Amino acid sequence: MNIKAILFDIDGILIKGEKKLFSRRLSEEYNIPIEKINKFFEKDFRECSFGKADLKEKIRPYLTEWNWKGNINDFLQYWFKSESIKNKEINTKILNKIVELRKHQIKCYIATRQEKYRMKYLSEDIGLKDYFDGIFCTCDIGYDKSEPEFFNKILKKLNLKSEEILFFDDKEKNINIARSFGIKAHLCDDSTSLDKLNLYE
Repeated sequence: MNIKAILFDIDGILIKGEKKLFSRRLSEEYNIPIEKINKFFEKDFRECSFGKADLKEKIRPYLTEWNWKGNINDFLQYWFKSESIKNKEINTKILNKIVELRKHQIKCYIATRQEKYRMKYLSEDIGLKDYFDGIFCTCDIGYDKSEPEFFNKILKKLNLKSEEILFFDDKEKNINIARSFGIKAHLCDDSTSLDKLNLYE
């Protein structure tokens, strides 16, 4: 198998753990009606995830409505830490495999749906950037992973044939879009699929 690059999702692949949404946790821990929180995530947050708006600007009026006592940065720290650490863990098995892959000259990239502040937190504070050759994020590309434009831009950037690329994700709709381009996409949540593939020949 002549694989030259592998794309990895973050949530569900690189970060594992409890499936509870942050909106639900915020509602329970701060006694905020879930309807008030969902109003933000169903519209404004989507715009931030695709680089159409700035999260700090969009969330400001909601923090007032939710009666948040701290500032915006306090809220983002609470949010990102709870999403990345609390009840979750970095998938070290996958990261160790990535170190091995890169030693064999196989490029490894993140392919994820994130807004820019959480992406920066995961990349720099958590340190994911140290394991990868690059990051493809919806907030930079402007399209979701379930849209053809996302993978079209990745293919142009990598300048590789689609059959030379692997993609690991935990959502079937993203897998199907990648496969429509000829990318070898796998639905998985650990390194088992990687171990079964003979990537070095």
